[in-house]
Amino acid sequence: MKVSVMFPARLVGMLCIAAILTLASGCQKETTEPADLKGDVPVMLKSGQANEFIVISKSEILPAGLDRKLSAYGEIVSMTPEIGVMVVRPAASDSRDKISKLPEVRAVVPDYNARWIEPAMNLSEATAESIGDNERFFSYQWNMRAISAPQAWDAGYTGEGVRVFILDNGIDADNPDIRPNLNTQLSYSFVPDEPWYASEGSFFNHGTHVAGIVAGADNQWGIIGVAPHAELVAVKVLRESTGSGNFSWIFNGIVYSALNGADVINMSLGAWIDRAGFFQDEEGNWHHMPAADYQNLIIAQQRAIDYAWRSGAVVIASAGNEGMNADGNRSLIKVPGELNNVLAVSATAPECWWGQQNPFLDYPASYTDYGRSLIDIAAPGGDFDCDTYDMILSSAAGGPASYTFYFGAGTSQAAPHVAGVAALVIGKYDGNITPLEVTRILTLTADKIETNGQSLFYGKGRVNAWRAVTETIPGRGRFN
Repeated sequence: MKVSVMFPARLVGMLCIAAILTLASGCQKETTEPADLKGDVPVMLKSGQANEFIVISKSEILPAGLDRKLSAYGEIVSMTPEIGVMVVRPAASDSRDKISKLPEVRAVVPDYNARWIEPAMNLSEATAESIGDNERFFSYQWNMRAISAPQAWDAGYTGEGVRVFILDNGIDADNPDIRPNLNTQLSYSFVPDEPWYASEGSFFNHGTHVAGIVAGADNQWGIIGVAPHAELVAVKVLRESTGSGNFSWIFNGIVYSALNGADVINMSLGAWIDRAGFFQDEEGNWHHMPAADYQNLIIAQQRAIDYAWRSGAVVIASAGNEGMNADGNRSLIKVPGELNNVLAVSATAPECWWGQQNPFLDYPASYTDYGRSLIDIAAPGGDFDCDTYDMILSSAAGGPASYTFYFGAGTSQAAPHVAGVAALVIGKYDGNITPLEVTRILTLTADKIETNGQSLFYGKGRVNAWRAVTETIPGRGRFN
């Protein structure tokens, strides 16, 4: 767990490499329309135009009356009073300067749009026959065995009663492995002009793959997730086609999750920022932001994470796929992974496990970011150097008459394993457990692959579901 916030840096998106297969379902896909929202939402969200500004107040809670003052200088797009943030569309060229001079205002920052997840790359197709001819695919989920998930299920822990919010680029609401656990009433989109669910025919949908790893249903149909009885909520904070999103969409999504009972928040997304202030937009073009802007954006995101943490949510993020040593360049910060109160997850993988009798499943993935300053814990993310089967098999968005699964590799796949185990732990205690206690259990019961201390690649170790729900934790009251 991080204890300090460093100066930010260059934004680099996340990479996911996949192989796909399609399984006939025998039913027609029906697009799920968003239901009437019953949860709490940051106020007045409208759009995400390039000329909008994030207004950050000096206090962590929005001062009374500041919205009335700001309305004199432009249109209020959204208000997140819980963290002292508003988004404003200025009415005039000098509006930003005038707002900056208000005594309640800490900073006025453009609502930058950056790429947080790379589009799918290097796709290769796999036929259904090659992995079981439409039978259940659990035998290909080496990742569940690596973290001893079946033993946790056998012990009676499946995540029932736990609510996991997936902040991503949408989820396929009709996938049979997702639908039983998906709360469509609370699912929501902060991306203008895009619904919360994945568009039809979007086979490589990042959020659907992540959701299947967390809580794919135990329905004897396709795959199974780490916490197969946990509740999923889709919160779209990134554009489906590009993996990009405004900073405000992400911290509004975090606060929305906290307001609506999140036990776990999974963010399989991230970006590096450097002191030069470079970041990449949704078209892959590089831009620059002033140092004061990115420092204040990190303050706003940290406020959102802290609010969720205080509200009882465990916050989990992927470490990144650039193969970068976070200890080697202290001018860089990975957001949100290196922020306080976030568990940053690195990726592990086997090497050519298919056909081996007792394969080792915990090599550091070839692409994973690493470093003692960044990594808190490790989990299966898969790899692609040897074989498709070394990747992570999970659910995807399907077509009108079929549903698709795909193999994917990345720290985006590693993070939801930890989110799923967190759900198992929270379910064990019926929700009567703090994020700090959950974090302590996850790290103390992780398998020490490399060292008993803080490992460069594994953090405190590779997460272990069975140990997390069965071992006693000394020195902490009811956990004895």
